[in-house]
Amino acid sequence: MRLTGLPLILLATATFAAIGAVTVWRWSRAWIAARVAGVLLLEASLVVAVGLVVNRHEQFYPSWAALRGETGTVAVAAPVAAGRLDELTATSFRWRPAELARWHLAAAPLVVLPADYRARPGVEFPVVLSFGAAVPRTPSAVTVTVAPTARTELSGLPAALRKDLRVTATGWDLVGGGRLGDAFVAAGIGVRDRSPADLPPALAAPLRLPTR
Repeated sequence: MRLTGLPLILLATATFAAIGAVTVWRWSRAWIAARVAGVLLLEASLVVAVGLVVNRHEQFYPSWAALRGETGTVAVAAPVAAGRLDELTATSFRWRPAELARWHLAAAPLVVLPADYRARPGVEFPVVLSFGAAVPRTPSAVTVTVAPTARTELSGLPAALRKDLRVTATGWDLVGGGRLGDAFVAAGIGVRDRSPADLPPALAAPLRLPTR
């Protein structure tokens, strides 16, 4: 008998009616305890009947398994996508993505990878983005140094970097940058001049629910 089926609702309604009839019939001859029990059973059967009607309409619990919490949905780890440059053996290099010409930089950005970048293929690393002056290698972050000009516009840099390397979408440390840095802060991508010790750790794959 299905939880949302009409037969179950009719059974619950008939049970309520039967309890009500017996309670009224035996009321004058029953003990006080029996009267109380009859009223409680009547109320409980009414709640069940009304609850089944509401559940049929709203589909809160479409099956007995759902009522028991057995939804069959299990959280799984979303795999971290490999970056297109993950196979490079160099730990520092000039980064030349397809979008480079649109950024109007004085030179291609300098990227420095943490020493264990390739040894941890299942994690994403935070980013230290420096505007102008190169910064020392940060052990737990990917360091990117850009040389901006008066025409520089970097709105597509985060997405391009995530295509090529395993980096986080937010939590970046922004070193300098003026208006360029302000745009990254306003977009929620990072904060200014944070200590490397305060950077978020490299992230393992997050848990997600599979789509049906």
